[in-house]
Amino acid sequence: MKKRWLSLFRREKKKAKRLVEDPIAVVRAAESASDKARRARGPLARVWDDLQTAIRLVRAWGRRDYRGVPRSTIVLIAGGLLYFLSPIDAILDAIPVVGLLDDAVVLGWVLGQVRAELDAFREWERERQLPPSAGAGASGALPALPAPSAS
Repeated sequence: MKKRWLSLFRREKKKAKRLVEDPIAVVRAAESASDKARRARGPLARVWDDLQTAIRLVRAWGRRDYRGVPRSTIVLIAGGLLYFLSPIDAILDAIPVVGLLDDAVVLGWVLGQVRAELDAFREWERERQLPPSAGAGASGALPALPAPSAS
């Protein structure tokens, strides 16, 4: 079975290499994967958070908001998302519950391969959420806390 899913994943990874030439298509694939993931959350519970992060990363890359990731990582993630989207893979998705097991295995493997990139992307997201006045000042030092008031 491992040979079968690996062969099918390689097929989707080849598609992903072509897909990354069109960032809009990458965003569309990420949107489709997000929709399918919401419907299949139960069987994907173990990889859910990383899958959601990977989808956000691919969207941000496709929109040219985030470029801090190698193209090979985008190809690997997109290949995993295309495998996930394909209804015909090692175990047909139409088979209730069991049909998503191979998807979970492939996604788990892919997400494990790109763990450092997912962590870096999460950090990038956190930094973008900080208000402009938060964090270090121009000098690089953290702002001083106000002195406690005397009561």
